[in-house]
Amino acid sequence: MENAISYLNAHPIFWVILGILAVLLIIAIVKKAFKLLIIIAIIAVVYLGYLFFTGKEIPTNKEGWIEHGKELLEKGKDAGKDLLEKGKDAGEDLIEKGKKEFQKKTND
Repeated sequence: MENAISYLNAHPIFWVILGILAVLLIIAIVKKAFKLLIIIAIIAVVYLGYLFFTGKEIPTNKEGWIEHGKELLEKGKDAGKDLLEKGKDAGEDLIEKGKKEFQKKTND
């Protein structure tokens, strides 16, 4: 470790390079965070616009948002269960069709 520090002290250009890399890394992180913040803001505005134009009640307090989120989660769970059942049925139908096709080809 002492060798690395003494080498860096003997060659200050590496400190400059490390500083530039650190600044570039910080700028990249800030840019990504800013993009993420903009995307979240756009999604929030679109969602609030949707609530406003559909006439649904826009929650005004923390508890209201939590309840609204719980309702959305329940709807999502129900939709997911329905989708899972439909997918399961479609998969079983596909397997049956595959078995029939396989039997036809092996009998020929």
